[in-house]
Amino acid sequence: MHDYVVYHKAEKMGYPALDIENLAIYTKKPTDGTKGNRVWLIAGEGSPRKYCLRATFLIGAVEPSDKSEFTSRVTGTDGQLLDPMPSLNSEPWFPGFVEEQGRFAFGFNRIKNTTAVEALRRILLANTLR
Repeated sequence: MHDYVVYHKAEKMGYPALDIENLAIYTKKPTDGTKGNRVWLIAGEGSPRKYCLRATFLIGAVEPSDKSEFTSRVTGTDGQLLDPMPSLNSEPWFPGFVEEQGRFAFGFNRIKNTTAVEALRRILLANTLR
């Protein structure tokens, strides 16, 4: 299984990440062969930027997008929306991760940094045991 990151920029999308109600993301990137892999949805809002973990899920289906600016809608199963959204800004690994991900300009992108994946899993676990 592989892990992928996708970034929700509230200003670009026109709504805050907390308005996301489904385990789904939109992308322009190729998504062939990604079914069964994990998506981590990171949200960024404000200035200075506040980064949070909004959701994670296993990819259940990829379908054509219903939004003209994207090619695919990736929907999920076995996941959750986090509310409150845990902050990522103070995580020691996060600044390097942001740079590795091209400041999230790459869009839907595979995470190759195992430290980041392990940290995201720890954050998820800590926020589901509350």
